[in-house]
Order: sequence, then structure tokens, then C-alpha cells
Amino acid sequence: MPSNTNQGGCCARCCSGLFSLGFLVLVYWLIFQPHQIRAYVDTATLSNFSLSTTSAPSLSYNLNLTLSLRNPNRRIGIYFDRLSAAAFYDGSQLGPTDSDFDPSFQKTKTTKVVYPAFAGQENNLGGGVGDAFSKEQKEGAYNVLVKLHSKLRHKLWFVKVHFKPKIDCWLRFPLMANGNVSVAAFTKCHVDY
Repeated sequence: MPSNTNQGGCCARCCSGLFSLGFLVLVYWLIFQPHQIRAYVDTATLSNFSLSTTSAPSLSYNLNLTLSLRNPNRRIGIYFDRLSAAAFYDGSQLGPTDSDFDPSFQKTKTTKVVYPAFAGQENNLGGGVGDAFSKEQKEGAYNVLVKLHSKLRHKLWFVKVHFKPKIDCWLRFPLMANGNVSVAAFTKCHVDY
């Protein structure tokens, strides 16, 4: 019989501990109201975008972005421990490995601007890139995905909470009459924590 009493006391302490932890999380959220970062592509230009259909197909590109990252929090600063960008066309990555930006701290209610750029010629293309390129050329616009990978810390007094949000920016570049330069419209990116 005494062992049942000990189990009941242990269970009550665990429930009490979980309730206290839940209460602290609720108080934290109510006081500081943490919000996820917001990301926008302000400008994007795509030039020299062409597909060579020789024996080994290759895609030439020059993609330049102005991307804004907004910290909407009133009381929480953000450390960007890691921030990198990669561009994709029909599942094939454009360029070499992700380009990294310097670690930085972003104060509350501020906007950080980064300028990812991708240029070159990609030979390791997926099987459907040629078909997608032809189809989008007929439709009059190219679709490019820019992904940002980040490792963040929210700083609140002495507490730091780590996050790894994924940011996806779907860009649509209308085909220009001269075929040289295309500009995407202002785009809000999808942020997933």
C-alpha cells in the first residue's frame, strides 16, 4: 500500500510542475507577444536567363534581389547566427552552394536588408527543366524560388530561444519583349518556424 501513495504523490508533483511550466509560457507570451520575422522581396531582376539545348543542356542566369527581413517584436531582439540563400528553377539549384551573410543582431521594430545575388551557368539540371522552360516561355513568365535558411536566437533579457525558420520567396518574372531583363513585383515571402 505505501508504494501506491508514493506513486500518487509523484504524479501530483509532475502534474503540478507541468501546470507551472505551462503557466510560465502563457505569462511569457502575454507579456512579450513574440512574433515571427517577416520577409519581403522588394526588388528582383532576372537577366541573361536562357536555356542552351546543345548536347548537354545548360541554364544561364543572373538573379539579383533586395530582400527585407522585419523584426516586428516590441521587446525581443533577434540574433542571426546563420543566414544563407539559394535559388531554384524547377527544382534545380542555380549557382554553387548557398551564399552566407555575416552574423548580426537585429533590434526590435527594425528592418534588415540583404542582397542575395546568383549568376552563372548551371549544367546539372533536372530532367524536366527543358519542358518547364519551354512551357513558361509560352505562358510569358518564369517562376523562380528563393529559399533562405537561417538559425536565429530571440534574446529576452538573459533568456535566448533558438529557431530555424525556413523562408520561401516565390518570384514570377514576366518575359520582356527584349528578352534581356525581367523584374518581379514586390513579393511577401512565406516564413515557417
